[in-house]
Amino acid sequence: MAAIQYMLLFLLVIVPEHWTYEDVKQQQLIGGLGEEHQANAEIQGYCRSVRARFLKQSQTNARKFKAITYRSQVVAGTNYFVKVWLGGDEYCHLRIFKPLPYTGLRPSLSNFQCGKTKEEAIEYF
Repeated sequence: MAAIQYMLLFLLVIVPEHWTYEDVKQQQLIGGLGEEHQANAEIQGYCRSVRARFLKQSQTNARKFKAITYRSQVVAGTNYFVKVWLGGDEYCHLRIFKPLPYTGLRPSLSNFQCGKTKEEAIEYF
């Protein structure tokens, strides 16, 4: 019992004393939406894997399908909110769910919003 009390004291009093505002500010809360990042090959791969379903559901004739930026949300897996350029001045935001690795499941298209602009920030949807 004493060990638990000392652990709680350590976690509640001693550790936070050494944290700075910047340390806390930089941490992404579980379930919270992270900061926007430039898309990389991994994110483009997730987009490629859901492209056919997106085109069918959105009834869009996309000339391009390039991931531009993304935000992520840690849940029981990861939601990726991706800004995708469809060509010209057409952009859509896609929510792609990537399950935890042990499931063996592939990323899937959860939702999307079309009619977005290049400058429009990615928000939760």
